[in-house]
Amino acid sequence: MIFLSSSVGAGHNQAAAAVMEALRLAEPSVPTEFADALGFVPGWHRLLYAGGYSLAVTKFPRLYGLGYRLMNRPVGRRRRWQERARLRLEWYVLRRLRRFVLARLPALVMATHYLAMPAVGRLVRQGTPGVRLWAVVTDNESHRFWYAEDVERWFVANEQVVGELGRWGVEPGRVTVSGIPVHPKWTAPLDRQSICRDWKLPADRPIVLLSGGAFFTVGPVAEMARAILSSCDAHVVVLAGSNKRLLARLASLPEAGTRLTPVPFTDRVHELAEVACLMVTKAGGLTTTECTAKGLAMVLTPPVPGQEAANARWLARHGAAVVTRSAEEVVARVAELLASPGRLESLRAAARRLYRPAARTIAEEIIKSLRHADRQ
Repeated sequence: MIFLSSSVGAGHNQAAAAVMEALRLAEPSVPTEFADALGFVPGWHRLLYAGGYSLAVTKFPRLYGLGYRLMNRPVGRRRRWQERARLRLEWYVLRRLRRFVLARLPALVMATHYLAMPAVGRLVRQGTPGVRLWAVVTDNESHRFWYAEDVERWFVANEQVVGELGRWGVEPGRVTVSGIPVHPKWTAPLDRQSICRDWKLPADRPIVLLSGGAFFTVGPVAEMARAILSSCDAHVVVLAGSNKRLLARLASLPEAGTRLTPVPFTDRVHELAEVACLMVTKAGGLTTTECTAKGLAMVLTPPVPGQEAANARWLARHGAAVVTRSAEEVVARVAELLASPGRLESLRAAARRLYRPAARTIAEEIIKSLRHADRQ
């Protein structure tokens, strides 16, 4: 089977990797292959699609939010002319991806990003032998861009998304409330003392994780880190991702190496989350779900209008996160929570209640479906 994603941020690829690993653990004999849809489009389209998203959310968030709302209005199966034009363009630029799928004729295509879903769905509609399309929605709210007529099964974060898909004519029986998949390592047992020793972190001081995103950083992260250190007796670990400028800025601060630990891109964030009591992060679907897997309280940086704002509202409504409107408020909320152990534990307990073992659930459904197909 093929896992199909798009490198727009990190979360969609991580969701695919999570299900692939859960599937490998449950049934190693199932052959899988990962494909990034953006790797099959012309360079100009890749630059416009991924680069445009990064530019919009970091420099023009209000404009991005307006576009998000305007493009999310249709109700029902009927496509507006703007949607039809977008789908025609995507059908054209994804022609190499179509050839890739047709060359392999997988028993199942699992999409964790919406870009290629209508194109693969059209192959299904045209009667391509054996190809079926499933989808994993990676936020706590759906968007019209996710809609594709020929998706056989949907896996979503919560009941709200079931209702949103229903507005477009998706029958509830085709939708499973699985949660958002995170890698199995996020729920594996870990030793706190060993982690503190390996990362040279204090075992007797609260640890705050601070992140702005894996590929681009939203907000004045270095300034927030210093302000948090000034406001409370905590150790701050900053996840700088691939941002070399941020890493250099953090390394130059006087607190670096004592109460501040800058961390470049790493696949061991789950270890840091194990020893932290609080995470300051943007409201990405995958990152916040990883926090729920660890029972980690969240202070959310001012969310970008759109899916981040929807994730933030959902988490705040369920008592697992505090949403802020400025960098100054982030610092104030962190200090308040660290000074109020009861409130901090309440957030952590709410986060734990929200977690669902989505990767395992989806892997089990894949195995059942493939076995059923083999018997026919």
